[in-house]
Amino acid sequence: MQNVFDSGKVAYEAAPMPKTRTLDESAVFYLSVLKDVVIVLLVGVPMLFLKLIKNLLTSEKNVAGQLALVTGGGNGIGREIALRLAKEKCNIAIADVDYIAGENTVEECLSLGVKAKFFKADVGENDEVMRLQENIEKEMGFVDILVNNAGLMPLLSIREGSSAEIERIIHTNFHSHIWTCRAFVGGMIERKKGHIICIASATTIHPMPRATIYSGTKGGVAGMMMAFEEELRGEGHGNYIKFTTVYPYFVSTRKDLMENLNLRFPAVTAKDTARVAVKAMLRNQKDAGVPEYLFFLSKVNRLLTAEVQQLVRDRIFREKNTLIGVYRGSN
Repeated sequence: MQNVFDSGKVAYEAAPMPKTRTLDESAVFYLSVLKDVVIVLLVGVPMLFLKLIKNLLTSEKNVAGQLALVTGGGNGIGREIALRLAKEKCNIAIADVDYIAGENTVEECLSLGVKAKFFKADVGENDEVMRLQENIEKEMGFVDILVNNAGLMPLLSIREGSSAEIERIIHTNFHSHIWTCRAFVGGMIERKKGHIICIASATTIHPMPRATIYSGTKGGVAGMMMAFEEELRGEGHGNYIKFTTVYPYFVSTRKDLMENLNLRFPAVTAKDTARVAVKAMLRNQKDAGVPEYLFFLSKVNRLLTAEVQQLVRDRIFREKNTLIGVYRGSN
């Protein structure tokens, strides 16, 4: 494979044209595909019903005594997830850039009878995540549950904001997931135990105008989670390392954000988001929407024609009137 830094330095060499199949080879190929489709139907349909039955009968897993790292755990969704995990008797490591809020969350977790500690870290920076891993493992042990929650949500068009602001959003919302997964998944593989949770967004299914950069980063996170899960499953780790991606609608967190929105459907709370996220993790659920009905409707809407999708946006969600403020960052 070409080194990424070789681009423009090493001469480009085009791959040979794909070999054209003969009629006999094409017949054999399509017959083999047909055979595999039949096998998938014969095996997959019973598997689907068994999974539905299992979901009805399976109780939530016990995570008491496990160590959970919650990024962005000082405020909002991260704080509520940390408290809910503490109620499940998980020990909690909080990573945040907000020292005061992080320490406050730690005090609340300690009051629930678990171990908890705050680690000041900007998880958008790889060097800080590596130090974070070292400090957590030295002071608390190995991370069993990684909650990638840290994120920034400015109402920001791709035509607004400085390059530094846009880079900051991408570092926090997307790069942080890469760095934390790289840092902590190795230990999960060694111990054959782990769960990775990420807080994505309903904007990955139903992109929102004037939240262009945010929607792009969250879409990247959702895609990364799906690809990484398949990567580990292909390597034989799928039975003991689980993934959960949460897709919340607008969450009522920061006051300034909510004051600049005019939503037709009510925003969800950080507590509701945490409740759904932790419940999905305890049931090894791959995806979870908050609220579930809007998440389902957004997915159904994607199956319609572009014109009908736009009609849904204009008449049902009324998105043209969603943003009532303007971005006032640096230039």
